[in-house]
Amino acid sequence: MPTYPKIKPTYNLQFPIRVPDDVLVELGEFTGNFWSDSLAQEPFVIEAIRNYINPPPPPAQEPAATTEMGYQWKQVFLPEGTRLRASFGRAPYFATVVGAEIKYEGHTVSPSCFANLHGSGNRNAWKAIWLRLPGSNEWLLADVCRSARKAAIARLHEGGAQADSRPAEGERAPAPQQPSARHLPASQTWPRPAAGPSSAPATHDKGDLRKSGTGRSARRRKRRAAKQMPGNP
Repeated sequence: MPTYPKIKPTYNLQFPIRVPDDVLVELGEFTGNFWSDSLAQEPFVIEAIRNYINPPPPPAQEPAATTEMGYQWKQVFLPEGTRLRASFGRAPYFATVVGAEIKYEGHTVSPSCFANLHGSGNRNAWKAIWLRLPGSNEWLLADVCRSARKAAIARLHEGGAQADSRPAEGERAPAPQQPSARHLPASQTWPRPAAGPSSAPATHDKGDLRKSGTGRSARRRKRRAAKQMPGNP
């Protein structure tokens, strides 16, 4: 079934609308036309009404430029724009990381100096300063940030050590080495196998062979044995 474009109906409505005197005067000053010149003021009034009904879209926000500037406080890095907060007598005071420095009322201060701007001067900055990083709405105690950073560094080192101990691709893991007897105490030395029937036969020197099967004495024993046999004289 064919569809047809919708045709907006045309109206020829004329109805006076009251405009306050001060608005008419301001509109005339803005457009440069006299306030009573309705024909000259009409296009401006129509444009204002249409812009009110269909406001133009807001301009696209450009992403915030990333920066590598900031203040390095021991293990914790404070990017530029980080807010610092401390308090004395329940009255808070603030500082901001600008560039690579911490600024308080235009003066460059260290974390310890900022934490002890008021009071006796012996407060621990890690436990007295709260931090709010750029893009975050939460305030975190500086000591909590330091603990989290230390834990992250420890995990990073553990992961690197495990990666170094793993064999490379295509290589076999080395077999565990057995301790040698000289590195073990006397009570833990490995037992030696006992000699049994499967052990190699003992060797004899030449002198033993001559005594058992060769020589003059052997021939005499053979003759005596032959005479003792029945049938020999």
